Amino acid sequence: MATMITSECINCGACEPECPNNAISQGEEIYVIDPLLCTECVGFHDYEACAAVCPVDCCVTDPNNIEGEEVLIARARELHKDVAIGENFESRFRKDAGKPASGAAEQSAQPIAAQPKAPERAKPAAPSPSAPKPQAGPAPLQPAPQSPKVAKPEKRFPGELPEGFNEVLLRFKKEGSLTRTLPRLAAFLLQPVLGALPHPVKIDLERAVGKAGAFSTSGATALNILVNMVIYPLVLMFVGAALAGTDLLFSQKINGYLLVGVMFGFIEAACRLREGVFHAKAADELVFRAAVYGVPLSYLVRPLIDRQAGMVRSLPIPVDGFYAKGFVEKLERERRYGNAYTLADWGGAYFLRMEFPTKVPDIGLPVRSELPDEMPDYDYDLVLKDGHFIVKGRLADERIRKISSSVGAFPPEFATVVPLQERVEGFSHRFANKLLEVLLFKQQSRAGRDSRHL
Repeated sequence: MATMITSECINCGACEPECPNNAISQGEEIYVIDPLLCTECVGFHDYEACAAVCPVDCCVTDPNNIEGEEVLIARARELHKDVAIGENFESRFRKDAGKPASGAAEQSAQPIAAQPKAPERAKPAAPSPSAPKPQAGPAPLQPAPQSPKVAKPEKRFPGELPEGFNEVLLRFKKEGSLTRTLPRLAAFLLQPVLGALPHPVKIDLERAVGKAGAFSTSGATALNILVNMVIYPLVLMFVGAALAGTDLLFSQKINGYLLVGVMFGFIEAACRLREGVFHAKAADELVFRAAVYGVPLSYLVRPLIDRQAGMVRSLPIPVDGFYAKGFVEKLERERRYGNAYTLADWGGAYFLRMEFPTKVPDIGLPVRSELPDEMPDYDYDLVLKDGHFIVKGRLADERIRKISSSVGAFPPEFATVVPLQERVEGFSHRFANKLLEVLLFKQQSRAGRDSRHL
């Protein structure tokens, strides 16, 4: 079945260089795919490359041009006569390659009574006449014992410093306006107000301040919740006085406004901390969400944080992908493409923070109910080459990888090239809880550290 490009194409050109057959070209209005050259990447990938890179998911199956794997691989071999394509070629049609052979499956599916009996070692005692006779049939299957999780060793890459990330981070002296005494004091005193900001903004502010105790995401949120218990009743009280007159302030009716304000503060607090309130999660697993006025406040605070903290790249504002079941969460979609990362200039080094996918998307997959909600861990590689830093992520779970290879908005792997303004000669990284953190040391910073025997 050849792939086609729908009218939703935005002419970004991302698909054209990915096609191994040069089947994609610029048409009169949008990009088009030549069905005589399209092989759905059979023989080269286990997914369709054009659909994997399309930002608006307009590379879809052509229902009027249905073709099987045999036709597609024959076309690939005809187009690429100089390439030896064996029988074990890459193909998104081969989703059952990891299943056991039919003979083994049938043997394992047979009842235990039909399996060959082991030689008898001792004859059991005869059952009493009153004992119930055992029923014939297969024995119940027991769940396989789960092997204990073994901690994975930390990965090391060429160009990485021999010291651990925590050790390097503690020794590195961060530079920036927010690391000075007065900005830190201001951030500490304004925590009751800044705690209303969205969670990502508070995390960036906490990292920008640097010094422990100057600003805390969890502490600022707790202080903001307490302050809101006072602010909301006062706001409702003045609104009521503006609508009904100042006499309301000296009547019993004002108590109703105060009660509604306090209840609204409690409900908002429960929604902001719902993982801890309803699921009893630990503090380090919580998402400290914004107050009702936190999002407008972030538009004022965010540019200041980025400028003072030397933020080179903030989290992007992604484009929604629409499917039969609704809009996909935008940030999670950007994680699957390797676009959810921030880059800050810390003076002597860059600090990269990349979020890996956390949830298996619900985008109409036929076997979605069989998949877990949490995304399995990605395998990753880090490359420092010619002053550029490259992050490559790959789905390690082969079963989910094969399923994702047929869905354009669920690529099985990504490669992100992080542009750097200054030359970088060394780095140190940490990966935990699907979060990659990298310190990229600039050339002069590396020379200074080497002279101090860091």
